[in-house]
Amino acid sequence: MSELRIYAHRGASGYSLENTWNAFRKAGESGVGIELDLQITKDGVVIVFHDDNLKRLSGKNLKIDEAEYSLMKELKIGKRWHRRFWHDSIPLGYEVIQWAKDKKVPLNIELKSSFMKHSDGPRIIASMLEGAEDFHVSSFHPELLRNMKALLPEAEMALILKKRIPLEMLEGMHWVDSIHLHKRIYSKRFLEALHGMEKTVRVYGFRGREAAMKKLAPELKGIITDYPHRVTKKLRPPSKG
Repeated sequence: MSELRIYAHRGASGYSLENTWNAFRKAGESGVGIELDLQITKDGVVIVFHDDNLKRLSGKNLKIDEAEYSLMKELKIGKRWHRRFWHDSIPLGYEVIQWAKDKKVPLNIELKSSFMKHSDGPRIIASMLEGAEDFHVSSFHPELLRNMKALLPEAEMALILKKRIPLEMLEGMHWVDSIHLHKRIYSKRFLEALHGMEKTVRVYGFRGREAAMKKLAPELKGIITDYPHRVTKKLRPPSKG
């Protein structure tokens, strides 16, 4: 499993508030890659945020793709977590990407639904990624990945799956280089089929305590997890002393 790479989901979100600088720095300290979610505002500003609406973490009922960045620039986000309240601001996409470039942190960049509604979104992201070396772009939206592949033909494009879809559909998506599976659909047979298509396979949703962690399939190339420290420790070979 020497080629297996760990990515911290939304940063080390099992330990810090998701998609914040605290979560990214915590992940960076553990020497793993980082998965982050990018959204784009109505006026073309790329922010790091998972939901299409700001309400869950800010209390403000505001759809990102319908609002300008000025309405969220000073907004604080947070939630109660382990008896304390996290209170942070929303990072800008280009700042996090530049930080990762400087620190040489591998990135799994997930593009969310707002990019489907902004015609310049793919071009803006492609420009931000100029000079980046160790990254791939992921999304639930195959057509968005197709647009990104046209702009970044050498970059890896990863389709995210929550449920199985017919293999024939995946075979027809020649622009999709890799598949990110939820742990619910992780199985040896499915991985073997995807491997036969020469698609890189990663799994997300593992917390480090699943039975499947004891014997991972050799076709698996990555794990995306909220708990990178725990998963890394679980995969470490036992000491011989």
